[in-house]
Amino acid sequence: MDVRLIISASKNLVLTFLLKDKEISEIKVERRGEKRLSGSIFKGRVKRFAKSLDGAFVDIGIDREAYLPLKSYEGFTNEEEESCPLPEEGSEILVQMKREPIEDKGAKVTCRISLPGKFLVYLPTSKKVFVSSKIEDERKREFFKKLFEDLLDNEGVIVRTSAELAGKEELIEELNMLRRTWEDIKKKASAIKQGLVYEELPSYLQQIRDYWNYISEIVVDDRELWTELLAQLEEHFPELISKVRYVKNISVFFKKYGLDKALTRLFARYVWLRSGGYIIIEETEAMTVIDVNSGSGCGDTLEENALKTNIEAAEEIVKQIKLRDIGGIIIIDFIDMKDKKNREKLIRKVKELFADEGSKVHVYGITQLGLLELTRKKETPSVTKLLSVDCPYCKGKGYIKSPEVVLYEIEKEISYFKGRYLEVRVNPALREKVESLIEKSNMKQWVSVKEECDVPLDYYEMFLTG
Repeated sequence: MDVRLIISASKNLVLTFLLKDKEISEIKVERRGEKRLSGSIFKGRVKRFAKSLDGAFVDIGIDREAYLPLKSYEGFTNEEEESCPLPEEGSEILVQMKREPIEDKGAKVTCRISLPGKFLVYLPTSKKVFVSSKIEDERKREFFKKLFEDLLDNEGVIVRTSAELAGKEELIEELNMLRRTWEDIKKKASAIKQGLVYEELPSYLQQIRDYWNYISEIVVDDRELWTELLAQLEEHFPELISKVRYVKNISVFFKKYGLDKALTRLFARYVWLRSGGYIIIEETEAMTVIDVNSGSGCGDTLEENALKTNIEAAEEIVKQIKLRDIGGIIIIDFIDMKDKKNREKLIRKVKELFADEGSKVHVYGITQLGLLELTRKKETPSVTKLLSVDCPYCKGKGYIKSPEVVLYEIEKEISYFKGRYLEVRVNPALREKVESLIEKSNMKQWVSVKEECDVPLDYYEMFLTG
């Protein structure tokens, strides 16, 4: 597998595009200057128990109390769930955020801390050794289990697939490094009443951590971010330094890999299929509903046409779910098929398409109403939500680009014409922000801003004036 990272940053946003074999696989979005919450570790205080919710509410120093499920104390059920001491009301506790606050829902946290590395995931509150299911060689599996069972003391690890590339000394060295990180976390926690004690890495570094052994190229268009990235790579991934490229104009890569088109499609409710059919994606607070509609016939019978369209739709739906980072409950209304074998074939196809996400996705099957049910782990709002605002014209039924995205696009575009006189036309609501951006970019002498009324909030156009 060939993996490439395209990292494009503006003054407000960092967009990371992950390409697998030159196809866009993931898009990650972060706001510059904001603390990363998901995956970060906090010191909190148990405020109250909610028996009806089978959980407790913990004050971790952010706006809203976080929810800690108590079912995690009921005993071991899978590789991430082991019991830990039941807290008392008012007691202090270290927790890791598993889901950020989203709309009206507060954060979700766990007491089962995990610290990922290149080869291992360290579990300081566990007592188990787990080996990635992708390591199929039984002798290797036994070697890893025996090695860490001998090394660990009231702690646990998950041996990642990449551990096959490491020697014994490298594995021990990383284990000790992760242990030191944990000791630093506990030391910092003892010095504060509550709040953030360990911040997760930026999303682009998380992706490097997960795919480092497959990466062939990393492209960055922001000098400050490029400098920070090189420093991180020098410490943890020195073998990747030669694969990093800094470019001033990233538009070539946007065109080459279709990144601009992929961004535009994130805001579309309708996504067209090659056969002429289309899917409709509706995100709500409770769940995401996806409807599949057929186009021109592509089979000899209605049943065959339905199966072929559904298989094609499944491929596009899974791609869009990953690109948009849609999580939570997802209901898909495929075209009805009467043949049970065809329904089973469709379910198998969906599971195959999500196979690389492991336990992150659970496919429950097709209901009596013909709806496919699945859940996908939700850690942050979807990319579409992060990059958009509700459309004021359709009263929230659709999305338009957020001011941050429009500013990102304007910043990238005007940088290509630096030294040329430009006129930027925008909705009046954006004028002040665009003028501020131009002033910070030291382009006030070349770029002027003009208001356009009766245009969408995310409208902008540029004209060369000299």
